[in-house]
Amino acid sequence: MPANNGPSPSLSSTSDTVEARRVFEENIDAIHKHDRARYLATYLHTSALGRNGPAGLELGYEGWSARRDSTWPDTLVARNLRVLPIVPGVVYGTYCYTVTQKDTTSSGVSERIFVKTPEGWRIAVTTAFGLPAGAPAQCK
Repeated sequence: MPANNGPSPSLSSTSDTVEARRVFEENIDAIHKHDRARYLATYLHTSALGRNGPAGLELGYEGWSARRDSTWPDTLVARNLRVLPIVPGVVYGTYCYTVTQKDTTSSGVSERIFVKTPEGWRIAVTTAFGLPAGAPAQCK
């Protein structure tokens, strides 16, 4: 039987989810603290960055409005933060959110796909899908 010199899949998966969750928490904390540099540092800075929501999929870092936008939510409550390893170096994450901005509160689900890069873990895909106006916050 050949020797296996690499980490076992379970150790790799555990390490990946720990690292991706750390970046996930950094991303949300940067939103709470209105720290644009820390927030943007958690994302891929390439044309491969995917952003999806009700308006549809957009690609790329350079044209992303978050690089210039100076607005932040007044409050963000992130619940049920979960991460799931997909393959070595790729982790899916999701959370339920309730956000208030300028006296308007909305809730929904946000997702991230984290990838391991030579520079460390980064968000390659981010989504946010709000619930219809007036719908109660929900998330399993």
